[in-house]
Amino acid sequence: MTSETSPLSKGRAGSRRGFLLSAASAATASLAGCAGGGNKAPMVVSTSSGVFRGQTTEGITSYLGIPYAQPPVGALRFRAPQPFVPRGDVVAANSFGAASIQTVSRSVSWIYPPPTDQSEDCLTLNVWAPQNAQKLPVIVWLHGGAFRTGATAMPLMNGRHLAARGQVMVTVNHRLSALGLLSHPDLTDPGNGTSANWQLQDIVAALQWVKRNIAAFGGDSDNICLMGQSAGAMDAAILAQNPAYRGLFHKVVLLSAPAVTAPTSMSSRDAAAYTELLAARLGTTVRGLRDVPAQTLHAAEAALNALPLPAGITTGKGFKLAPLIDGKIYLGDWTRGAWPADIPVVITYTLDEGAFFVDLYDPVSKTMLTPPLPPTAAALSSAVLSQVGGSPSAASAIIDRYTHSAQAEGRSTAPGALWVEIFGDGVLRNFGTRYAATIAGTGAQVRYGTFMHPVPAPGRGVPHCAELPMVFGTYALDYYQGKVGTNEAQGKLFNEMASALTSFAKDGNARFASGQAWPLYQPGKPTSARIGEGGSSGVTLGPIPKLAQMAAWDALLGY
Repeated sequence: MTSETSPLSKGRAGSRRGFLLSAASAATASLAGCAGGGNKAPMVVSTSSGVFRGQTTEGITSYLGIPYAQPPVGALRFRAPQPFVPRGDVVAANSFGAASIQTVSRSVSWIYPPPTDQSEDCLTLNVWAPQNAQKLPVIVWLHGGAFRTGATAMPLMNGRHLAARGQVMVTVNHRLSALGLLSHPDLTDPGNGTSANWQLQDIVAALQWVKRNIAAFGGDSDNICLMGQSAGAMDAAILAQNPAYRGLFHKVVLLSAPAVTAPTSMSSRDAAAYTELLAARLGTTVRGLRDVPAQTLHAAEAALNALPLPAGITTGKGFKLAPLIDGKIYLGDWTRGAWPADIPVVITYTLDEGAFFVDLYDPVSKTMLTPPLPPTAAALSSAVLSQVGGSPSAASAIIDRYTHSAQAEGRSTAPGALWVEIFGDGVLRNFGTRYAATIAGTGAQVRYGTFMHPVPAPGRGVPHCAELPMVFGTYALDYYQGKVGTNEAQGKLFNEMASALTSFAKDGNARFASGQAWPLYQPGKPTSARIGEGGSSGVTLGPIPKLAQMAAWDALLGY
């Protein structure tokens, strides 16, 4: 992809369509109109990475593909990111940087079109700012993708529409999969002594770059909000809890944050064994992995990732590659650590997180992207047994609790419906929901919300990622219209969510478009936001939906 208006793959067929927002979207069109005329005056900005020329359209100037660190290639593979050495001339920042090398699965392609431009040289970021901006609040976006997929060139996460609301918007590329997550003592960085979490270190380098340079774009370096979704949300939480990174950002938004720790992810010992196993399959040493062609390394790890683990590796049951608790970058399970009292946080989830993983329909190909749901009680028991580590009593207790909660709330108790709930809570919703109550109990500022607007039939429920086109105002793109809908309701939902997120980024006091304040979360009181409930386009305040069923995890997780 070569520019902000690059073509976008449509559906699994891969046909190319223009990056055009539907005229039916009154809310999005009005944003473009109020931003100013159709001028395209170039803007030149001097940064620590060099001098870059952006382009201004309808009052928003974009700077695409700015390097924030040296390409992590050759001797810099599996090293902490190094400062970028600027060129002497003015560089046209009109092209997104390459995505980190990745493989996008069928289900993930529901939200992420596979990036055509992939490279190990991927440490770039993008900036959108209103013309003549001065000391505006800054939002830094971290994409999701299970630490293995995602790219800021995807038109889904174009920052123009949020910037039009008086923000400086930054989106960040970083290393993924093997290139960002392999760990071993033989890979210890001679500069900072780390041997893991290259992905997290990339994000830190990007935040340091933003802190140092964002004033040149009209942003306020003392008012930065870090916002991430899914894996990106977990990355944001990890960094927020590390005192070494205080001052790099001042507010946090966590959209659908998971908790990935051993045994779901790998221990340090098993991560090292996995890296050794990969090196052996490639006929080299761990250090020799730096010399393997990047695509070859990626393909070999992807193949290994699909295989059962050898008997000696006892962790990594859900994620063979993920951020590793190393005591330096990642200090400990973020859902059990202390949240900084001086960093306000917003936490949200979708109503049916699990649908994305186990019950996802693609209206473009008119096919299910996930295997069939368990049709019987026995099949459900087998599925849950695998998720809870093989304990029959734990599986039975969880199924019973979810069944009783569904009955009490008038929801389906069919095995497939229960599996959607159990899977989504077990991977995602249980952790951040519980942690919001923990934060509230300390007196820190936390707001909680649930995105509840269902995808159009024959899609099902409100799956993971369903809110993202409304967060960025890109719901009317060809790639998303049939998946999330494109009508007045979507425009209003974007207006509500954008108002809440940008007002929170500005001063920490989130307000919806209606003027309604998003109150601090108080467990047991109707203080959580219910966004788009029942297919509406509005926001109400009330209890967290489907809260009672999550108590089933307490004993299993040791709470």
